[in-house]
Amino acid sequence: MVELIKFPDLTTAKKFLEASRDAVFIIFDEKIEYVNDRAIKLLGFADASEIIGRWSCEFNTPDNKSVRYRPAGKNTPFRYELKFRRRDGTTVDVENQISIIEYEGRPSSLVFSRDITERKLFEAKLDAIHRHAVKMGEIETLEEIAKSTMQILQEDLGFDFVRFGVVEGDVLCFKETSDRNVMELPLDGTGITVRAVNSGETQFVLDTHKDHDFVSSRILEYPENLSEICVPMKVKDTVFGVIKIESEKLNAFDENDRKLLETLAGHVASSIAIIQEKEKLRKSLEELGELNRELDEYAYIVSHDLKSPLRSIQTFAEFLSKHTSSKLDDEERDYLDRIIRASKRMSKLVEDLLLLSKVNREFLDVEVIDLKEIVKKIKVDLEAIIAERSARIQCSDLPEIQGHRVLMQQLFTNLINNGLKFNDSPTPEIEVGCEDRYDYYLFHVRDNGIGIEEKDFEKIFKLFQRLHTKEEYPGTGAGLTICLKIVESYGGRIWVKSKPGVGTTFYFTIPKNVLKVEASDSALTVDESAQLVET
Repeated sequence: MVELIKFPDLTTAKKFLEASRDAVFIIFDEKIEYVNDRAIKLLGFADASEIIGRWSCEFNTPDNKSVRYRPAGKNTPFRYELKFRRRDGTTVDVENQISIIEYEGRPSSLVFSRDITERKLFEAKLDAIHRHAVKMGEIETLEEIAKSTMQILQEDLGFDFVRFGVVEGDVLCFKETSDRNVMELPLDGTGITVRAVNSGETQFVLDTHKDHDFVSSRILEYPENLSEICVPMKVKDTVFGVIKIESEKLNAFDENDRKLLETLAGHVASSIAIIQEKEKLRKSLEELGELNRELDEYAYIVSHDLKSPLRSIQTFAEFLSKHTSSKLDDEERDYLDRIIRASKRMSKLVEDLLLLSKVNREFLDVEVIDLKEIVKKIKVDLEAIIAERSARIQCSDLPEIQGHRVLMQQLFTNLINNGLKFNDSPTPEIEVGCEDRYDYYLFHVRDNGIGIEEKDFEKIFKLFQRLHTKEEYPGTGAGLTICLKIVESYGGRIWVKSKPGVGTTFYFTIPKNVLKVEASDSALTVDESAQLVET
């Protein structure tokens, strides 16, 4: 049961109702019994007698859909948003607040109606700005942002004279304007626009002649602007440009215009910042790619040139060991053995560097590779160590892929060889497998070896990083770096899961549509490059 609000007689309440800022209606049995002056003006009539006695539904639009809600608790009046049809046929958006009162002994509806047309228009414009912000996420150039922003300023927000300026060094350059002269403004000069950029604050000027910084830019075919809003486009304290709105009328703008433009400027500034950062990143990647190509070339040349003198050192040292061993004492023979071991190790190191530098060199042809055959060949190559260690290598069905045969063979060789080398089990077991993952293959090489601590997972892929001494486990420390570069050169990735004393599994992905990526996408890190140059 609704509790009726006691309402005094109309004479007593009239002063209160006439002073209301809202239109007021009292309705009984769906007929209007009272309206105040604001209600008469809201509906477009001249006198209350033209409204009183009429059905309230006469002023609803035919397609009216009201939105009903109770804003704060069950005892507060209901509110509705709907449209009223005025006397001249136009419509007005209103928010109605309705209470049930006891008026002259009868239950009646007391309706307060507020014109929300301006609010609705503001919300529609704000919605257009947010849609524009989403659209800007797909824009790649500053020119496109300027054109798109000009479009929303004119078509959705309804401004006539618009300028879109971008800060370039110590100058503000207007990229887009609407029918007025295009120019550049030095930021060490004067003017309302310059002040907006330098201060980073919105300039809201309703009479330009009263502003001491105003500089007239009047030209013959256009009247002088008398009102102006200049909104800086900035992220944090960095101003990227300005949106400038002009009008030839005094007091042409209001606070809603300021709010809309500041919201739009924030979105646009963020998009400009992203585009500029993308451009910086693109240039940095190009420079890094060029540096890495030069580094690969340098490593290739140096490594290639080292092979000949190393071969000579090793050959002559082995000759001396063979033909003069009886003439040398124990210390001299030890020195000679050290030279031979060091030259062999250096030779292997040079071979690894050559292979590493070749991964990004465009010299290999893409072909269809049967990975089962690749693993069979590797087992033949490692036959001696497999027999010596009583090892077993299991291989499930492997696919045929597009790639470079020499790189795929090196990749699987390094991983299988690692599983054999870092393994103290009396019967080492290596498992090679693959899973089809829609647009790529997921490979794994699993062993029952000594395992790796989690803290060393990233370290093992760095160039020449070793977890053990060369006396414990011989090698150069470049094997997994080579694997990393090979996998990344195809746009895949490689990672490891391991537990000390249990074993290690290396996972890597290869896309089915193998397109060799640019060298910059699979380049060495700065630290690795520095190590390579030093070596």
